[in-house]
Amino acid sequence: MRAVSGIPLLYLSACTLFLESPSYQSRNKAEQSFFSQDLLTEYEKETLKRMNGAKEDEVKHVNRKRKRAKGPNPLSCKKKKTKTGEEIKKKKKKKVTEPSVS
Repeated sequence: MRAVSGIPLLYLSACTLFLESPSYQSRNKAEQSFFSQDLLTEYEKETLKRMNGAKEDEVKHVNRKRKRAKGPNPLSCKKKKTKTGEEIKKKKKKKVTEPSVS
């Protein structure tokens, strides 16, 4: 039976079905039938030619957005301390300078 191509060999052993690998003749016949087939229709071939021709003519540059550096997480940052009235007055006094005697 191995000489006949395309016929699978099955064996039954202890309620188990075994399928033997295809014979050399079966493999050759399968390869010949595969390569003899025309995988694409004429319409599909023409469409592919048109698509490939359009791709060669058009040169597209893809603009990608850059990822910018982001700020710190506001939940992980300490809040700024508010200044009390006395601290503000002290700073104002320091800013006022006395005229120098020359």
